[in-house]
Amino acid sequence: MKRIGGGTFLAIILLAGTTAPGVAAEPGTPGGPGQIVVSGSSEASLPPSTATFSIGISTRAPTAAGAGEQNARKTKDVMAAMQRAGVSREEIKGTHLSVSRTWDYAANGQRAKASSYEATNSIQIETRRLDQVGTVIDEALTAGATSSSGVSFSADRIDEARHQVLMQAVTAARADAETLARAGGGTLGELLLLSTEPSGSNYGVQMNEFMPPPPPKVMAAPALASTEIMPSQITVNANVVGRWRFVPAAGVTR
Repeated sequence: MKRIGGGTFLAIILLAGTTAPGVAAEPGTPGGPGQIVVSGSSEASLPPSTATFSIGISTRAPTAAGAGEQNARKTKDVMAAMQRAGVSREEIKGTHLSVSRTWDYAANGQRAKASSYEATNSIQIETRRLDQVGTVIDEALTAGATSSSGVSFSADRIDEARHQVLMQAVTAARADAETLARAGGGTLGELLLLSTEPSGSNYGVQMNEFMPPPPPKVMAAPALASTEIMPSQITVNANVVGRWRFVPAAGVTR
């Protein structure tokens, strides 16, 4: 895990009986102790370890049984093709089959009529072999699959990374608060409030069609384009806000 950011902050010193613009000061009595409010942030990046996607197979027939039977045959072909591409049984996390009636809607406003039945099967796949995702999708589509979902990525030790960036954000906020306290002629007192702000994770993925360069001579059969999956780093962010008591130096009158 590599930290790629940190230490951006918003710092505010609340003196007794005053409030900073845009900041809601806690109720207090005039002449009460001042406060220092600082926000800190940190960021870490993780390499993706797991890819999740689904393959869809749709078929139509005049009857529900016919649509289901056709779908079962195509699904069998698609599963065999993916296994040849290296997908194991353990990487197939489940399937979902649905059969529904399709309708034809007349342009003149007449009542819709049932035209056929459509069977749709979705195969969920989770794999750690990220370099093979594009090949698996290509083989499935070639074998009769009709769709493929977007690929999402996840990383190991997400919680561990989140806890680490939280600690880094708190450390950065406290260091800035101590600096402000010294600059203000005092020291940092007790911690009054520590909370997190909304943060998120960036699971970026690009799915591009990779076209090989043209051959130098005319070939008997042109090379087929292959699907290239390009996973990006997973980013974990943490933002915190801390509020400390400001302790003036002895003999300093505010």
